Amino acid sequence: MTLLHNISKTLQRRRNITWHSMGYDTHVRPETAADWANVAALTRTVFNTPDEALLNDALRQQTQDYIALVAEQHGNIVGHIMFSPVQLENAKQIKMMALAPMVVSKVLQQHGIGSALVRAGLETCFQHKVDAVVVLGHASYYPKFGFIPASNFAISCPWQVPDEVFMLLELTPDAMKNASGKVQYLPAFAQI
Repeated sequence: MTLLHNISKTLQRRRNITWHSMGYDTHVRPETAADWANVAALTRTVFNTPDEALLNDALRQQTQDYIALVAEQHGNIVGHIMFSPVQLENAKQIKMMALAPMVVSKVLQQHGIGSALVRAGLETCFQHKVDAVVVLGHASYYPKFGFIPASNFAISCPWQVPDEVFMLLELTPDAMKNASGKVQYLPAFAQI
């Protein structure tokens, strides 16, 4: 078993105990087409804009190689995460994914649902033999999952952002050892 798998299982047990003690019955599962409308409604509400919901739709149209999970509570979608393929301009043989977007219902934030989505998503990426995952996000949130600044690997973001918010996590040890360059996202990201 991998270290990521062991950590994921331990945290899953702790999270389940916490959620059940708080009266929650939350389940993370793969997204289905039947979820799309509810995911879009949740995403628009939380972000207070249609942009991220449109990004989800565009990614579904531009690739079949995405990974999307939902957090469901009492039959309602309360969270969603998506990973889509990206390429490294100088090392296209490395299988990489971008984590984005992720959303959790405003009333349930700070209850571990986002963490559950990230961990389940990373485990699914690992099972699909993804070498590395990049994320453009909060510098204080993603390091707890093992993400570090992508610049540590000589990997850069296609947009001008602070160094500490563009991060990378190797899922295959040493996958990025001799890699460098700019990450190329799907065209959908340029539309938001």
